[in-house]
Amino acid sequence: MSRHLQKATVMRRTTLTLALAAATLSNQPLEAQSRHDRKAKQMEESAQPKAVSGGATFQTPIPIENCFDVVLNHLKRQGHDIELADRDAGRIVTVMEVSGSHSQTGTRILVTLIKDSNSQTTLRIVVTTQKRKKLLVAEPWSDPKVDDAASGKVAAEMQEALTSR
Repeated sequence: MSRHLQKATVMRRTTLTLALAAATLSNQPLEAQSRHDRKAKQMEESAQPKAVSGGATFQTPIPIENCFDVVLNHLKRQGHDIELADRDAGRIVTVMEVSGSHSQTGTRILVTLIKDSNSQTTLRIVVTTQKRKKLLVAEPWSDPKVDDAASGKVAAEMQEALTSR
């Protein structure tokens, strides 16, 4: 009789284990992505703008609403395409400008506007560069690096545009 109880206990444990394993496997989404799909997703994610620290910062005695319009129009006049212009968040991002054929460099401008008071705005200008190799197949973009010299130059141009408005 004890042998019969042992077999029953083992059978119950086995059945319970199999049921739990089946329930766990059925709850997990099956992402059957091909290598090509994963690579395309990685390429897309690497080209998205990422927040970075650094850049050039300055203050201007102009309300944030007017400042946003002046900065946006200045970037457009300079020939930059705008990827994101969110007035509520105080953020402007240009489209990545790609140069080079096999060794490519992508440059993008990120502008953050911070409301200090009703008549004072702080601007943070960041110019980032990213690199990649494009030989037989394009590789993902590297992490963005801040170009301090270019950030300072763009900030000076913005300051001049804001004072001459």
